Amino acid sequence: MRVAVLADIHGNLPALDAVLADVQYAGPDLIVLNGDLADGPMPAQTLGRLAELGDRAVWVRGHADRRLVDAFDGNFMIPGLDTDPSADWFEWCAARLNRYYRDLLADLPPLITLDVDGLGPVAFCHATARDDGEYILVDSPIAHYKGAFASVAEPTVVVGHTHMPFDRLAAGRRVINAGSVGLQYGHQGASWAMLGPDVTLRRTRYDAGAAAAVLWSAARDLPGIEGFTGNVRTPASDEEALKAFSVSVRLQTRER
Repeated sequence: MRVAVLADIHGNLPALDAVLADVQYAGPDLIVLNGDLADGPMPAQTLGRLAELGDRAVWVRGHADRRLVDAFDGNFMIPGLDTDPSADWFEWCAARLNRYYRDLLADLPPLITLDVDGLGPVAFCHATARDDGEYILVDSPIAHYKGAFASVAEPTVVVGHTHMPFDRLAAGRRVINAGSVGLQYGHQGASWAMLGPDVTLRRTRYDAGAAAAVLWSAARDLPGIEGFTGNVRTPASDEEALKAFSVSVRLQTRER
């Protein structure tokens, strides 16, 4: 089996459409949607496009997917990290979903395992195996990797969450971050990954200026839309992203 991995779409439908065109050309047997799919400027439209994939795709829950369900249900807890969107962000996005999309997100598993050509059994989770909102970085210490994936037997794990692609060996396990389709950091273009028999971190170029205009038009009253569309046009640098996420890692470590 050859697998395409799409993570962190965040309601960016123009980027998703560009990536799906590349995915079709690459011809994988299956598409893994690895979490944080819909919160963003075009939540319902994005879920509609993903639902059209039918049994060609398997879905994994991300922390933002879980928070969208909480916001839909009126049970939302305000995020505690500076790197998290505001409560208003999730409430705006949830208000644009219907019950079908709410239930679809609520039923997603936090982790799946697939046999991939050349790699064997591969685990897919949004952030880490123990926490769908945990930040783990390319330069995180080995002890962090050991704890984060202690419950996983598979020798290869594919994650997302930090929007920054990498392929690293840590504590005897290969950890791959597919990057972000919809809100990239450190580079232009939409990131995704192809697995089987090798691992290829892919990048799809698309018209970021035109996409930002479409997203602005669809969600001009979304709290935080200026920052979102600004990042689509000119992504934050890898240095900026790693600095912000490192603060979140320290806060999460103290809480654990």
